[in-house]
Amino acid sequence: MPKKKSPIKIDTVAGSRSYNRLDMQISQTLHMAIELYNDLNYLFVLDYYDDITLFDLDSDPLAVSYYQMKTSESTITIDSAIKEDWLAKMYAQLNRPGDWLVKELGLITNTPLEVSIKMKNEAGKVNNTKKLLSSEHTPLTNIHENVQSRIIADIAKKNGISENKVDLSKFAHLRTTLTIERHKDLVEKEMEDFLYEKYPKITVDTVKGIYSSLIDLLTKRQEYELLPNNAPFDVVKAHKGFTKSELTRVIDKAIMLSIPTFDDVIKASGLGHDKASILSFSYVQILADSNNNSDGSFPRLFNIVSEIMNTNSFSSNITAWEYGLEIAMKVHEKEPLYKTIYSIEYISVLVICLLINKSRRLP
Repeated sequence: MPKKKSPIKIDTVAGSRSYNRLDMQISQTLHMAIELYNDLNYLFVLDYYDDITLFDLDSDPLAVSYYQMKTSESTITIDSAIKEDWLAKMYAQLNRPGDWLVKELGLITNTPLEVSIKMKNEAGKVNNTKKLLSSEHTPLTNIHENVQSRIIADIAKKNGISENKVDLSKFAHLRTTLTIERHKDLVEKEMEDFLYEKYPKITVDTVKGIYSSLIDLLTKRQEYELLPNNAPFDVVKAHKGFTKSELTRVIDKAIMLSIPTFDDVIKASGLGHDKASILSFSYVQILADSNNNSDGSFPRLFNIVSEIMNTNSFSSNITAWEYGLEIAMKVHEKEPLYKTIYSIEYISVLVICLLINKSRRLP
């Protein structure tokens, strides 16, 4: 008597440890984060519940979507998806403990998904017709019934349930626009377009800094492997999660820490070009400190100035330069040691830079 195959089990720490695929998962997550930015207050969890897990809310989520990402230099077939248990394992996510409504079970591939339609003709010969799923999003309920029947039979067998209980309505194939060779370049270009649309005057260096910071953050979240099976959701979120608000914070901080052009500083100061010399020395110093500050004193000054500005709002009754001088004196009152490190003029120019950057932040 043949041995009965045990039901499919979910791997809590999911996915192949292939470096290239994991590397591309990071790009795909950032791609999705950009794409969904205006529509969803999302939370992504990387390489834990599944390759990529998407929650509809970053706190107390109601719905979740699980995605497996498969890459290949050649065609990926539906037969491979069945043989390798990809679909059966994804279906098992429906039985995962939790109060979340499963919105979608998605198979993401970098190539079109080849679907083989196998049907017998009147003579009993099996004809095999092949079709490629090339759209960015294809529900599996849209493919040929013959193929759906094969998938249902496989899922039922491997999950130990009857075929009439298998529902494919949540399954979809997603064809990513990223490629194995150029996924980093492509998602960096998407980030550039996203940022330039929101901030036409953002600098190239700031854009590159934002992209690098996000890739570094996502890589650290993905690589964290110390969580046990069935870790509490809040713990998973803290170590493996990435939210829309985090993306916004990275962008805001990079913009606030960036140094505007000297011409922009002059225009914003209210002093005029004829008095540019008052600003120039401090501006050059700030530019140098922001690019090379190994002891961390510049970021500390930045934080102190920002805090004081938050409690002492800028008024249009005075110029930005005058406002900067007022803030500078308050900084010296709060941190007397800074009097010998940062001059009143230096801090005033920094305040003007922060005023300019504040106007460029995400709404």
